[in-house]
Order: sequence, then C-alpha cells, then structure tokens
Amino acid sequence: MKNEDELVEEVLRGDDDSFENLLCPYRQGMLSMACRMSGDWEEAKEICQEAVIKVFKHLHKFKKGKSFKSWLYSIVVNSAYDLLRRKKRYQGLIEGQKSLMLSSGSDPEKLLIDKEAKAKIDFCLQSLSPKEKAVFLLRDGEGFSVKEASEVLGCSSMSVRTHLSRARQKIREQFEKIYPAPESEVKA
Repeated sequence: MKNEDELVEEVLRGDDDSFENLLCPYRQGMLSMACRMSGDWEEAKEICQEAVIKVFKHLHKFKKGKSFKSWLYSIVVNSAYDLLRRKKRYQGLIEGQKSLMLSSGSDPEKLLIDKEAKAKIDFCLQSLSPKEKAVFLLRDGEGFSVKEASEVLGCSSMSVRTHLSRARQKIREQFEKIYPAPESEVKA
C-alpha cells in the first residue's frame, strides 16, 4: 500500500486511479462531517463534491509530510461554511444527522435508544456557533486530536480547546435544561 505522499505525487503526474485511492479511506468521514455541518443529506453531497473538486484543483498546494486527512477535512469544513454562507443558513447547522452510521448493531432496543440519544444531542447542538460545532464534531465526533482540529480549522490549539470547552458546556446545559434528570437521580 502506497503512502499518501506517494499517491499525491502520482496524482500530480496524472494518475487518476491514485486520486481515487487517496480519497477512498476518507469518503464516509467526509460525507458524515458535511452532513453534520449542514444538517441535510443532499447539501452534504454537494459539499463533498465541491471539496473533491477543490482537492483536485489545489493538490499541488498540499505540503508533503503534512497530514493529508487534516488538509482534506479543512477543505470539507470550509466548503460547508461556503455553502452555508451562500444559503445564509447559519441557524440550525445541525438539525439532524439523517440516517448516518448507527454503530449499535441489530438490537432494536439499542437502535431506538441510540436514535433518541442522537436526536437529543442534535437538538442541543443547535445552540452552538458554527466554530463550536465544527470543533465539537471534529474532536468528539470524528476523533481528531486538538492539533489536527486546529490544522483543519486554521486556528490555534488554545482556540480549539476554548471552543471545545464552550461547546461541551453549552451542550451539557442545554441537555440538562431540556431533559432534566428524574427526581430519584437528583437526590443521590
């Protein structure tokens, strides 16, 4: 298996198959991130198409030795911001994650619980700013490190930590306000 730097070089030399091999491991993650950012499956596909075109057009700007994944996700996030700006839809960036990867297997009860939990969290995410949502989704949703998230968003690690802390606090407060713990749990 070729590493990403080798694949980038091959694409720059005109090998279209290498471009597919370069993007393939990230396709599902790109679509998931775009859907979470936009809240709409069709818009997510549009965001990903735009991002893939930008990656292809600007691949020569990718710095060899850097994380391709971080560079790619920064293009996806920026493409999402671009689309949302064009549509003037910063309100409710994430209204739902419309049939995205449930990792709960085939247990119907667990599926229902997971679906309900996701719906509650999605509702709470609506109170976040676009930057807080992006940081929260990259860090807690996609598993990016603070450093990787800062590279994707083009900000400092301290900024990522601050936005992440605010996002988690807002989600916690929103969740507790809307879904208070039962009386028996409060007294304990």
